[in-house]
Amino acid sequence: MNTEELRAEVRRLAPWHQDIEIAPGVRTGERDASDLDPLGVGNRVVSPKNVLDHLLRDFLPNGFDGRSVLDCACNAGGYLFEASRHGATRCFGFDVREHWIKQAQFLAQHLPGDVEFVQSDLHALRDLNLPMFDVTFFFGLLYHLPDPVAGLRIAADHTRELLVLNTAVDAAGQTDALTLKLESDSMLLSGVDHLAWWPTSARVVEAMLHWCGFPHTRVHYRRKELPGIDRMGILAAREASTFEYYDAHKLPETAKQPEVPSIWRRLSRRFNAH
Repeated sequence: MNTEELRAEVRRLAPWHQDIEIAPGVRTGERDASDLDPLGVGNRVVSPKNVLDHLLRDFLPNGFDGRSVLDCACNAGGYLFEASRHGATRCFGFDVREHWIKQAQFLAQHLPGDVEFVQSDLHALRDLNLPMFDVTFFFGLLYHLPDPVAGLRIAADHTRELLVLNTAVDAAGQTDALTLKLESDSMLLSGVDHLAWWPTSARVVEAMLHWCGFPHTRVHYRRKELPGIDRMGILAAREASTFEYYDAHKLPETAKQPEVPSIWRRLSRRFNAH
């Protein structure tokens, strides 16, 4: 495709949640400021490149260095394309929504890397008979699940070395717990089960990870998004040695905040309306 054909296809596959460069001058994040859709994506996008740049700087100075990567709820696949660009040799992503998988498969036709995508629910992952992956991304998924412990265990059982997770946090919670949240099951950035649970603290997620076989954890970042709502990133490993570089080179918390989509404010209002 030439540049105009690429842009036309990007528009056809909209709305996009991830800003990904397909070719010089062609990005999925190029959208008009008034471009609001009825399914809850809006006109703001997140940059997978920015998120992974922080992870690589703080934790993987040599990139993914031949590691295989699994992305659970991969959206348009931007994190896997970035991982491939930084040395990952086999990348596999899945998402329950056909909308995102169509975007990912389109991008796979135009971006380099050994990247594969399928439409699948997390709980059907075992049926795909996949091999173990060195690294698993579990981004923006935990707090959309009706059974987050069981869901996290599925991802952990497919992970050999490192699990990278980020989640919304019910910061208003006064105790370590999972808080009931009922969300839309039709909005593109919501789950599909209506029932969801939010952790109230890092201790809750770390306890879940420990039970899943990942006892070594680091809270990579935590930031405020709305009153009572935080966003938190956690790294979890099977072996303590995985964190040798991170512990020796970690930066102050204020210096390592990855980009989080500011559209969350709009979405949270819509979720609460449901």
